[in-house]
Amino acid sequence: MLLSEDDAIVLADWDADGAVSAAIFLYLQTAEIFPKRKKLNVVLNPSNPREAIKFLSSVIGCPSYVAMLDIAFVPELLNAIKTFKEKCPSTDLIYIDHHFSTLEHLGELRPYLSRVRVGGSKPTSMHLADIAHELEKPLPERLEVFARAIGYIELGRKPPEDMMSVVSLVASIARALKLERDSKFWDKMVKWLSSPLPIPMSKADLEILNKVSEEAKKRDEELEKAVDDLTIGAQKVGCFKFIDARKRWKRRGVSSLATKLSRKMRSPVALLASIKDGEIMVVRTRNNAAKLIAEELINEGIATDVGGHSNIVVIKLKQGYNIEKIKQILVRSCRYVS
Repeated sequence: MLLSEDDAIVLADWDADGAVSAAIFLYLQTAEIFPKRKKLNVVLNPSNPREAIKFLSSVIGCPSYVAMLDIAFVPELLNAIKTFKEKCPSTDLIYIDHHFSTLEHLGELRPYLSRVRVGGSKPTSMHLADIAHELEKPLPERLEVFARAIGYIELGRKPPEDMMSVVSLVASIARALKLERDSKFWDKMVKWLSSPLPIPMSKADLEILNKVSEEAKKRDEELEKAVDDLTIGAQKVGCFKFIDARKRWKRRGVSSLATKLSRKMRSPVALLASIKDGEIMVVRTRNNAAKLIAEELINEGIATDVGGHSNIVVIKLKQGYNIEKIKQILVRSCRYVS
């Protein structure tokens, strides 16, 4: 991709938080308020960390800036940022995120960034909404409401009655973005959200949402059945319910399964599962204890990688890990769980 100083790149996660973040960012740039007070051609691209690395390596030329929104830190991304900055020293690099892995490695990232805003207490889209408010640039009502809805979803809080329908719509869009992984649909959602005009969704987009709603309903039924089955075999490990699903759940959606199990049993949960390239443990708590447990597993050499948020983490386990050692750490960690 050949770019110049008249162009800008926005890389944002595939999920609803990433899409709404990209929409707020696009709205502010189109208004020539943030981050540049001039007209730019903005290239949007949905990206997880690995896709962001690949995209950065494919860029030819040096754009005005590259913004990375709601993209969790991985070590390989830092290397890609270093390489890109060496090639394009005049390009501003902007990082806005809420994943704790980014917060943990902020000191390593900061020397290469022109602008940075990282905090784990709220979703990335709410950080962008805060930026808009600080700049005294009101967001279009649709975009403002969607950002608020993301807050309820990401933080696991019950929305007020007047927000229920919006939260439901945002949840449907989130599922569509996650299940379809269609870059054209993602791009259309971002541009629809960023428009200040009251444009309705197209018929094709509504058809995608309806299709995804049907698929999501079937998936929820599968999850509920799995929750009922797995609850029976749950072990009490300190204050946690420990569930070994390695032989009983080999599909996507382990984080959703852990969340549903936690709600069903009204308890923090540690869920073991198999994925195609190894085994993971998802820890779900009501506070930031999940993050602290992940850090201890890394320090003990039991885990190799961690993703997620402060209250739900996906921990990649090292081959040959000791399951009893993990249980001991969970018991010790109960002092963090409120």
